[in-house]
Amino acid sequence: MDRFDAMRAFVQVVESGSYTKAALQLNLHKATVSQQIQQLEDKLGTRLLTRTTRSVTPTDEGTAYYEHACTILQQVDEVESQLRKGTSAPAGHLRVDVPVAMGRLVFAPEIRGFLERYPKITMELGCTDRAVDLVQEGVDCALRGGPLPDSRLSARRVGDLRFALCAAPHYIEQHGLPSTPEDLTDHHQVGYVLASTGKVRPVTLTREGRKVEFDVPARFQTTDSAAALSAGLDGLGIVVLAEFVASHHLASGSLVRVLPGWQCPALPLHLVTPTTRKRAARVQAFMDWAHALLLRRLGPQLDTL
Repeated sequence: MDRFDAMRAFVQVVESGSYTKAALQLNLHKATVSQQIQQLEDKLGTRLLTRTTRSVTPTDEGTAYYEHACTILQQVDEVESQLRKGTSAPAGHLRVDVPVAMGRLVFAPEIRGFLERYPKITMELGCTDRAVDLVQEGVDCALRGGPLPDSRLSARRVGDLRFALCAAPHYIEQHGLPSTPEDLTDHHQVGYVLASTGKVRPVTLTREGRKVEFDVPARFQTTDSAAALSAGLDGLGIVVLAEFVASHHLASGSLVRVLPGWQCPALPLHLVTPTTRKRAARVQAFMDWAHALLLRRLGPQLDTL
């Protein structure tokens, strides 16, 4: 057994959630991938994956191994890349697109470190909550939240982004605190307009397998997550915010949780590139750096496999 090939197969199965998909992405037979995983589990003396008829998920041991395997494979890939290219380093102009809040709170404060690490790269960081067309707009890499219907894209899963239902204390003083999800229809929300539909996102909540959804009235609507945060802090209504955006304001008391016994659905987060072919060195370098950055900065606000 080649340990690195087996490790790479395991990582691909975890990220795709399927032996079949992993085999296609690795250009291997499904039986080969299954054998590699079995040999890896035998070598480690523990089960790494739980298999059902519908899905493949990592065990607790598998989750821990996945995190270390990703780091090891990244380091191996970087070393091999440098050896193949001699002393050359990733270079060229890089166009990246991320959601507004991610750009302002997560990426912008860290960009200097990336550029210092790769001095031959120049970068253009676009911040928009619109799903840009990577091919048409010449974007090398984007951070996407939600489903990925575009089969032309190559994706690396980061995790599931958590959300919170919040309101400013002075909104609660004026309108009261909802005690049940049904009470939301008597309130106002800061309406976030989805680019995919052009309509205000309904408020969706889950608890113990139950899911409810309400079209809460919105006197103010926006397509900008930063504007939604400002409006929520200003008391214009109840607002759904990503946990990493809301956490500081919840800790300071400028926002409070609404219906804390219920959860907002998490949003799958992926780094995507416009092709499944081999990526340019500068794009691969950014994806590896961005993946590690998101895991480090988002921390408990992100559910990972």
